[in-house]
Amino acid sequence: MLKRLAVENIRSYRKLDISFRNGVTVVSGVNGSGKSSLLEACFTGLFGSKTLDRDFVLSDIITRGATKASIVLEFEQNGHDYSVEQSFRNDPEKGRASNTRSVFRKDREIIFDQATRTYEAVTSLLNMDEEAYRNCVYIRQGEIDVLINARPKDRQKMIDDLLQLGKLEEYRERASSARVGVGRHQRDNERRIQEISKELKSLEDSDPSGRLASLQTRSGQIDTELSSLNEKRDRTLFLIDELSKKLSQLSELSGKKEALQKQVKELTARRSNSLLSIDSLSNDIRSCRKALDAKRERASEIGTKLGVDQKQADSLVTELDEDERSLRDALGDIKSKKAVCEKDLLNIGTSIKDNEKQVKSLEDNLKDTGSRIKAVNDEIAKHQSNIEELEARHREVVSKVASLGMTLEKLENIDDVLDLVNDQHKRLHGREAGLKAQISELRSALEKSKKLLEAGKCPTCGQDLKGSCVEESTVLNGEALAKLETELSGLRNDLSEIQVRIEKVRSARSYRSEIDVVLRDLDSENEAIKRDNKRIEEYRLHIQENELRIKELLFGRETLEKALGDTRERAGSMKQEEDSFSKEHSKVLERLSLAREMQKTLGECDKIGSDIKQMDEKIKSIREMISLFDGQIGEKKDSLNEIDGKMGEFDKKELESLSSQYGLALGVINSGIGELKLEKDEVMKKAGMAENDRKRLAAMRKDLGILKNRGTYLNAVYSDAEELESMYMRVRAQLRSSNIRTLDMLINEIFSFMYSNNAYSHVQLDADYNLTVFEKDGTALEPKLLSGGERALFNLVLRCAIYRLLALGNSSHDGKGLPPLIMDEPTVFLDRGHVHQLIKLIDMMRDIGVAQILIVSHDESLIDSADHVFSVEKDSVTNTSAIYAR
Repeated sequence: MLKRLAVENIRSYRKLDISFRNGVTVVSGVNGSGKSSLLEACFTGLFGSKTLDRDFVLSDIITRGATKASIVLEFEQNGHDYSVEQSFRNDPEKGRASNTRSVFRKDREIIFDQATRTYEAVTSLLNMDEEAYRNCVYIRQGEIDVLINARPKDRQKMIDDLLQLGKLEEYRERASSARVGVGRHQRDNERRIQEISKELKSLEDSDPSGRLASLQTRSGQIDTELSSLNEKRDRTLFLIDELSKKLSQLSELSGKKEALQKQVKELTARRSNSLLSIDSLSNDIRSCRKALDAKRERASEIGTKLGVDQKQADSLVTELDEDERSLRDALGDIKSKKAVCEKDLLNIGTSIKDNEKQVKSLEDNLKDTGSRIKAVNDEIAKHQSNIEELEARHREVVSKVASLGMTLEKLENIDDVLDLVNDQHKRLHGREAGLKAQISELRSALEKSKKLLEAGKCPTCGQDLKGSCVEESTVLNGEALAKLETELSGLRNDLSEIQVRIEKVRSARSYRSEIDVVLRDLDSENEAIKRDNKRIEEYRLHIQENELRIKELLFGRETLEKALGDTRERAGSMKQEEDSFSKEHSKVLERLSLAREMQKTLGECDKIGSDIKQMDEKIKSIREMISLFDGQIGEKKDSLNEIDGKMGEFDKKELESLSSQYGLALGVINSGIGELKLEKDEVMKKAGMAENDRKRLAAMRKDLGILKNRGTYLNAVYSDAEELESMYMRVRAQLRSSNIRTLDMLINEIFSFMYSNNAYSHVQLDADYNLTVFEKDGTALEPKLLSGGERALFNLVLRCAIYRLLALGNSSHDGKGLPPLIMDEPTVFLDRGHVHQLIKLIDMMRDIGVAQILIVSHDESLIDSADHVFSVEKDSVTNTSAIYAR
């Protein structure tokens, strides 16, 4: 029974949550409002994407423009609550959609969370798939006469599948396929017995155990020879490496010597160039001094005329220039002169304020830099703490290495040590396998000998075995077995010891890796401390620069304040000076001209003096550089003498000759090792083949016994498959005959109820599900020849009869175990009279116990006869549907 449907973005429904109850439910609305979409959502909720027709894709059922959608369907079956949740993802641009989640719940507990498993659970619960559901339960719009219009073979399959008879035919076909398959296996089994028997005889004649023992002995000899050659190769490689190091040192010294000689040459050339620069500068100084004397003499003449000292020239020019400007301004516009003076006062005041702001900004910057230095010092402290922890960790790991009896120097070659002990373990393990094989063979031989000795006589010739070679070989084999078992015991002790060594070496190798990590982290922390110290030094230089700038600004402020006072004084006395400036104007102009000439001459003197001073400083700097060049040249020559001494310790030709000789010897050793390895590979390959032959011999003996037993089993299975195939054929025929009789009775019962006052008498259903309608005068008609309305109603009768037959097959016999009967627009082809007959049919199905009937229709007669009515409306603006209970 359907209980609830909730959808999101399905067809024209953005959001929908509707509950269903028992009885007849009619969903009404105008065409295109979304009535059929409601039933389609129920169908898709049950079976997922399996419900889609060939001409549709999954994105067709999702609301246009939506990127996701979902359907939740809740229903009750056999006393349990079930729900199926289907979730979809959609790409509107590409028109592609996928089923992203499919959840099947029973009594609110998740049973399956995968689309295929959910589909299988639903079909198993309903005892029908989506095709059977459409043919019986869900009568879709326009498909009401699908059963009548179907071909006879298709109709047989539809009805057989609905009545579960198709499974019996499927089981019969499986039994037939099994019988054919068993016959094929019987033939294959007999062929395998013959093939294995032939191969078994061939293997027994080849004596694989004897071949294996001989090959293992040769393998041991090759291992001994390889060990000796490997030792020689290691010694030779060591000597070649030592010679290579010496030749490399000699080449490195030669390179250093060439580099030093080149540096000495470059330094000598730079010294010569510096001496030439000193001579050029000395000539320039002499020229400048001559020009300086001439200009000083002219300045002295002008000073005598003006009656002032040369040191007062700048102040005199300034004073005379100011006097001339003041007189000219006073004569022109004394008020303008006052305004300019006031503007000067304002500018000086603004400059003083700007100066104060700059000082404040620099002081704030000093505080911020101090805070940064403190933060970097804190970081340095953290790095130092990390270094202490890493050093402690390093000491701990070194202690662990020491506890293994190793030193840090030994860890450098730990991989070679591990390879060596692994090789030892492999050799011992191979020897153990060989001893086990020999012991197994001796035990087998001893068992055979003991059985012969217990019998007392040879089973072939009947001769007494006491004192025979059999008795002697039994004693010898027993002694050999005891010796091999003793050797195997000792070998296992050696294996145990070597395993302990392997674990110890592996532990040491892990400690080496840990030490490397610790040392790398220590280097990283020390580098970080260096970077932080460099940052602190940069911050301190920045502080010094700012402090110097503050001093300069404070000195400038004093100058500005003095100028401010002078300007104020000048403004106060401006009126009194007006007459005086007018009288003195011509005299001032004359003196100003001389004063400016003296000022310019003195300025040129200062420039020449400054140039002379700079050239003197440059000469001094070049002489210091020459002194530095002399020191560097001396150091380079000392280094060259030292390198010449070291190079004299090596004989390059002798080193190259020895290296060539050892290389030839290494080639001979490697050639020998390669030949032995090739021989070892060939021996091991042959030993593997012999071992495989020995195992194959035992396996084939076992397989031969299994195949013989299998042949007996297959004969029995073949007989059972024949009987099972025959049984399914009989049961299917009996059930089909019984179902046809029952279905024929139910069709006629409903038909009589529907057509009690009509011209038709009854319906006949034959063994192939072909239907014939008989008129009351005995005339037979095919259902296809009925009128449109009668044909549609006849199809409803046929489907309801099948539905009742399924209900009779239900364990409860009350119809509650079956899904609701669903009809989509069943009145499309019916006139008013046939609509009333449809209502009678619906009432009949309800009266015989159909728990729930769901109908989509806009027919008022059906709406009036319903227990529950829902109305669907579609918004023409948003194109979305909504449903309301009436």
